[in-house]
Amino acid sequence: MKIKILFLVTLLSNLILSQNILKGIVKEQIDDQITKPLVGANVIWKGTTIGTTSDLVGKFELPFINESNTLIVSYIGFKSETLTISNQREIEVNLIPVTKELSDVEVIGSVPSTQIDYLGVENRSVLTNKELQKAACCTLAESFETNPSIDVSFTDAITGIRQIEMLGLSGIYTQTTMEALPYIRGLISNTGLSFVPGTWINAINVSKGVGSVANGYESITGQIDIDMQKPFGSETDKPLYLNFYGDNDQRLEGNLNYRYTLNENLSSITLVHASSRKRHTDINSDLFTDMPTFQTFNAMQRWQYHSGTGLESQLGFQFVSDDKDGGTINMNDISLPIYKFISKNKLLGIYGKTGYVFPDDNHHSFGLQWSYNYYDNSSSYGTKKYYGKEKNIYLNFIYQSDIFNESNLIRAGVSFVYDEINELFMNNIYDRIERVPGAFLEYTFKPSDDFSFVAGLRGDNHNQFGFLFTPRLHIRYSPHPDWVMRGAVGRGYRTSNIFTEYSSSFASSREVSILRSNNFGTGLNQESAWNYGLNLTYYFLYEYRDAALSFDFYRTDFDKATIADLDSNPQKIIFSSLSNSSYSNTFQAELNFEPFMFFNARLAYKFTDSKQFINNQWLQKSFTAKHRVLVNFAYKTEKEELNNQQMSYDITFQWFGKKRIPFTKDNPVGLRARETSPSFVLVNAQITRSFSELFDLYIGIENLLDFRQNDPIIDSENPNGQFFDASLIWGPITGRMVYAGLRFKI
Repeated sequence: MKIKILFLVTLLSNLILSQNILKGIVKEQIDDQITKPLVGANVIWKGTTIGTTSDLVGKFELPFINESNTLIVSYIGFKSETLTISNQREIEVNLIPVTKELSDVEVIGSVPSTQIDYLGVENRSVLTNKELQKAACCTLAESFETNPSIDVSFTDAITGIRQIEMLGLSGIYTQTTMEALPYIRGLISNTGLSFVPGTWINAINVSKGVGSVANGYESITGQIDIDMQKPFGSETDKPLYLNFYGDNDQRLEGNLNYRYTLNENLSSITLVHASSRKRHTDINSDLFTDMPTFQTFNAMQRWQYHSGTGLESQLGFQFVSDDKDGGTINMNDISLPIYKFISKNKLLGIYGKTGYVFPDDNHHSFGLQWSYNYYDNSSSYGTKKYYGKEKNIYLNFIYQSDIFNESNLIRAGVSFVYDEINELFMNNIYDRIERVPGAFLEYTFKPSDDFSFVAGLRGDNHNQFGFLFTPRLHIRYSPHPDWVMRGAVGRGYRTSNIFTEYSSSFASSREVSILRSNNFGTGLNQESAWNYGLNLTYYFLYEYRDAALSFDFYRTDFDKATIADLDSNPQKIIFSSLSNSSYSNTFQAELNFEPFMFFNARLAYKFTDSKQFINNQWLQKSFTAKHRVLVNFAYKTEKEELNNQQMSYDITFQWFGKKRIPFTKDNPVGLRARETSPSFVLVNAQITRSFSELFDLYIGIENLLDFRQNDPIIDSENPNGQFFDASLIWGPITGRMVYAGLRFKI
């Protein structure tokens, strides 16, 4: 009886409280058309100080008071609205811009350079073009310097290849796509990040944890989706964009984006990139060039068709030619040993998308995605030779519709993946063909903005590894408009490509040993893992400006893993397939806020516990810092009224804790690496001068404090000896780098 009374009292209290709350949404109205919600609109009872502001989706809640029944809704640059509230409990307020009537009104504000998807079920953040311009961002590999979720480092001291890490694991476990099409995977997993110039990127969507089953089964720790520059631009976009870049290491780069409209339905964009470095440098005097010389040409052509009646289509292709040359630079002294690194890469990719949205029901649609990629790589690391060729075909058909009502949505489809891989390493042939037909079903339930979930099931039949079952679940719950909780769990699979994913080991005298489990390809089993994740985000206003505090915890558990053992023998790298032999736990706290107008701050801390079972013991994953702190400050001045000029200042501090280095105590004294690295700090800074909407000049410094790993190569004087090793890299190998560039919009 007491429980029933308590239930009735609680129900009655909630009913009374709900009746004393006015709910509403504030939107923008232009030419009688209601467009987007207004974020941060002021809502206040007239004659009082009681009020609130609209949230990230334009919504607000305000208690009724006895002192006033007149509501004032205002927003800078818009006409204020005064409303008399009588019996209403929910209202919609549409504000009209005043900029067309008052020539002296200027709207002051800014859009965050990194945006968190408030309503999305997945834990997703969007790095906009503004965020990418905070640093040099010459390629995708250099686009995450201000992002605390992704770590970027060099793989070795010779090749100049950068790798990323998410949730304590290598980027090979993160699915990297280009507008939902598979992109950086297979044999290009170690070089593909450099095949996307920063100027081609419109935005980067970074999702933590398992992704949608509609995109396949390969996502384990997250997904990076690259949103490229579109053939259809906005009315304010200029047709021609030019970017020129150079640094003190004589790296030169030029980029051209040219957008043009063929007719009202068909548009195109041409993207061209060319870069090179001809200078050899040896700051630490180890007889090896610190960074290889290179020459790259990269071009992409995209077409996009809009019928206006629901049919849309895209077609595009990309061609990349990339040559690198490194190693010893003592070519004039024939008495010294020679070690050469040479790599030649060719990529040709063709892709297309066709979709149809039914005119009478925009929740009912279907689409076809397809792509073909051909990649060719020929490399030599001293006496070690590698040749790899890959042909990939991808087909994905998706049908989407609501059922019963708009709160219930289903996506279903079928896919097919074909990989033909031919590899030759040290005269040994490793060929394989993978055929994987699959089907998926995904159900989205969203009864309100407070709660939603996405449940997906996927089944694929691999010609070697059999049936692959992929369940995934994402849940979002917002108990209050300022708080959002997200949870995700799911499984992922991937096939290892050890010769490209661990090519850094070739930059050493290590013998490659493979403990084969089968006769398919390299003889290793497919990897599979479960990922579990929780996210809690608090959205609030700091001095009337948007701010967000988020906490993440993710765990990745491998039931089958490919282990690269660098510890059992310093003269070997041993590959094997093991069960329940790897896991990773990560915790991250991040605060984004605006202490004062036009000044943005990002503070983040990440803890990583990533271990592998090697040589009968659990060891911390090598070269991964347990602790990392990132601080980013960005400040923009107000635009000058007469000439529209503006200054931007950006600085990023990164502190990395100690990292474990593979065991080398069996080497002779003097030819051993340290057991752990020291902690260190990296500082990057950039200043940008916008002379108008058409012209920017930027100058920056990377590694401002000039911190370096002084002895990155073991036994560099004897590169053909048994102890030579240039793969044990835990920190920067190049010193302070100064760069400058120009951006033109014509």
